[in-house]
Amino acid sequence: MKGVTILGSTGSIGVNTLNVIALHRDKYRVIALAANSNVKVMAEQCRTWAPPYAVMADANSARQLEQILRTAGLKTEVLSGPAGLEKVVQLGETDYVMAAIVGAAGLLPTLAAARAGKRVLLANKEALVMSGRLFMDAVKEHHAELLPIDSEHNAIFQCMPWGKTGGLTQRGVRKILLTGSGGPFRRTPLQDLHLMTPSQACAHPNWVMGRKISVDSATMMNKGLEVIEACWLFDTTPDYVQVVIA
Repeated sequence: MKGVTILGSTGSIGVNTLNVIALHRDKYRVIALAANSNVKVMAEQCRTWAPPYAVMADANSARQLEQILRTAGLKTEVLSGPAGLEKVVQLGETDYVMAAIVGAAGLLPTLAAARAGKRVLLANKEALVMSGRLFMDAVKEHHAELLPIDSEHNAIFQCMPWGKTGGLTQRGVRKILLTGSGGPFRRTPLQDLHLMTPSQACAHPNWVMGRKISVDSATMMNKGLEVIEACWLFDTTPDYVQVVIA
């Protein structure tokens, strides 16, 4: 059985990851769960999965979680802070690391997973946006395996010719297409954009993504980050990445 550590287990990606594991309990086991401060959901996940470790980034939340688990008679060891996150991704029992912590907070534990030679399931694009060269060098040096989980990049990854390495030219690929909906302001006249509110920016017509990513989508900032991510993942430059708003 493969051991899985989930960074960001109480978020949508983490919850869906656990749903997948639930369908394949004969193949995967949960080694550690990590979240920021959602004690209620984390406690329920620990009751369901009884992982050896649970990590809360917030120290107060970690103390609350530990009290709840002890009262429930669970033996899960509760850790906290960046040191706790880095510890669980480097455990010998951990084979796969789902990196789904949002923002810069996910960089250090994801980098630690790469340096530990783990199979990193990358759902945190900030690790590549902030430190692409450092991160990719760590993957190569420590023989880690990097699998993009973000929907578009995962689809591109699956389309790449199997067994071929190097940049796009070596793989026989002419360019990469990234698509976008344009968000809630796609048809808003330019002269009216200054009237738009944060609530309108978060009212994405197609997806529920949380306020930060929704705003990044409305301003197209998120698509810019995805271009950077694609360049690092597929060893190319922006000249070979085209964004199509459809």
